[in-house]
Amino acid sequence: MLADIICFCSQRNNQDMTDLNFTGTMQLFVRTVLLGSFSAAAREAGISASTVTRKISAIEKHLKVALFHRSTHEITLTEAGYLYFERVTAILSDIDDAHRAVSALDAEPSGQVKLTAPVAFGRIYLAPLIPQFLKIYPSIQLDVRLTDNHNDLVRGGFDLDIHEGENYINDLVVHPLSRNDSVLCATPEYLSLNGHPQKPADLSAHNCLQYIHPEAETQWRFRKHQSRFSHLPRGTLQSDHTELLLSAVLEGTGIAEFEIWLVRDFIRQGALKIVLPDYEFKNDLTGKFIYLAHLPNRRQSAKVRVLKSFLADRLSRVGMLTESEIQSLRDKARAS
Repeated sequence: MLADIICFCSQRNNQDMTDLNFTGTMQLFVRTVLLGSFSAAAREAGISASTVTRKISAIEKHLKVALFHRSTHEITLTEAGYLYFERVTAILSDIDDAHRAVSALDAEPSGQVKLTAPVAFGRIYLAPLIPQFLKIYPSIQLDVRLTDNHNDLVRGGFDLDIHEGENYINDLVVHPLSRNDSVLCATPEYLSLNGHPQKPADLSAHNCLQYIHPEAETQWRFRKHQSRFSHLPRGTLQSDHTELLLSAVLEGTGIAEFEIWLVRDFIRQGALKIVLPDYEFKNDLTGKFIYLAHLPNRRQSAKVRVLKSFLADRLSRVGMLTESEIQSLRDKARAS
């Protein structure tokens, strides 16, 4: 089956396909997948739903395999459909690149670029950067989707993805933007009233607010030199929403764990203090790095390259504190 699909994607003069408008039919198939129905793709293309159905059925007839599971209310891709979608998306990207190269459009990057990122990260860091980027590249149109669940890069048609932790698609091409450090934080007022923990065991006497997630560990884990420690957080609040926990901590409710990129400004301003600054906090859920990623079969057109370069330059080290900052914070914590 794979050989049949590859053969189909590469042929141009097959007699059975002369009435299909090869590139146009591939585009119809892709839009049907992304929009979720034949009728939606038809409305966008300004043709009848029966025409879209006929053209896609012709592909299936040629391949002798179904690309969609069809029901009364929805269509979903078959295994062959996923494979075909992935290859067709790559082919259309190559065609677009060829057109741009020949017409010299790459001299001024233009066209749509789709980017996805976590919600809080996008709100804090992408929101102020996007207007800057569009001012530099006015011919590019950005489509930015923020979600705390990993988007499907294939079905979503995304060019670039910002994510934390381990890669969730095999062979994903990644560029590390920054180390992704996590710390425990509390307000100076909370620590003045309840004391400053000196070691992980001291956390038992504190209100520890917990982030919950199906893949998150229940225990907080630390490392200092070659020694490892753990603590099971207990407190008056747990949530699957990091910013809700942050709001509670800023009100002096207790101690919680956050990634540096979320709390760096509060730490620098003195609104939050790092708890146990001499210990390294280990969080397997968020991982060691923040990545900028793309699918291996996505050719990097000029519009994608300039966005990738722009983000890599401005988001470098966003998830970590400098050594001088860390030492300064440790000194302040010891002096408290």
